[in-house]
Amino acid sequence: MGELHGVTQLKPRVILGGAILQVKKEKEKEFLEKYADERIHTSEWGIFNNTFAVISDDGILERCAMYYEDKIINFKKPGIYIQIQGQSKSGPGGNDYIDFMSNLSIYLEDALFCVYYFDNIDEYEIKEGVLNYQYKGKFHYFEDYLLSDYASSPKIIADYYAEEIYEFQLRYEELIRMEDDPKERYDSEDYEELLDKLNNYKDFLPVDKAEECVSWLKEQVASYQ
Repeated sequence: MGELHGVTQLKPRVILGGAILQVKKEKEKEFLEKYADERIHTSEWGIFNNTFAVISDDGILERCAMYYEDKIINFKKPGIYIQIQGQSKSGPGGNDYIDFMSNLSIYLEDALFCVYYFDNIDEYEIKEGVLNYQYKGKFHYFEDYLLSDYASSPKIIADYYAEEIYEFQLRYEELIRMEDDPKERYDSEDYEELLDKLNNYKDFLPVDKAEECVSWLKEQVASYQ
């Protein structure tokens, strides 16, 4: 498969496998004048490497991510969204992408996402229409960077683990649909490790969401006994 460029969004919500940014309502017309033309006859089109514009009438979008299960996210706001695809070999990244995002940021709501590749992590933060790009250094795992840089933001870490559990559930359900046994893919330790991580941050999640995550993980652990 080779080295892939992973993408994880941390603000305003945590999304694994890609990022979804929203164009400001008051900037939609200007955005379309710059990034679309009369040849565009679809609600989705490419505007740069691994980056797509999507017009959504209801705020419901399908995450654009390779090697991840299909996932629908409801942003509850109609408008124009920017999809940044994760898990590709070719990017996003490099000076050209930084320049592109810098120009694009004036149209976007505040957001923060990261691109990680060859153990390197690039951070793109958009605030008040301005891009702040930072190279964060080398980390063997994205989680190491998260725990290091966001130790003072436990809710982001909690949301990250909750999303990891949800992605685990999607993979689990897909195996069941394919009539494969998840126990041939995962050990009880895989669930126990994630449960231990979540237990350190579950108080920063809504109670019902925390209970749902903990219950599912405990159910899987019990199935091995």
